[in-house]
Amino acid sequence: VSDADAAKFTGTAGMSTYAVAPGNAYVIDYFGGYAGSGAAHMAMDKKIKRDGASMREVAIEEYITDPGQEPDSSKWHTRIVYPIQ
Repeated sequence: VSDADAAKFTGTAGMSTYAVAPGNAYVIDYFGGYAGSGAAHMAMDKKIKRDGASMREVAIEEYITDPGQEPDSSKWHTRIVYPIQ
């Protein structure tokens, strides 16, 4: 969400917050349509197992690109964060 969009936000109906404790994380910057992001998650799962790490929180997807502003799904940017221990 851009700063300008966040400034327009006034309601909280149906929303909740979730705090993630500070710590290490693995991050993937995925580009493409949402339907293809499963491959990024599977790759991350393999890396976590290979490194002997484990997840300490749920995975977080940050949608960087607004599909309403960018019709080309190959340019959609999703940052996927895996907090690990």
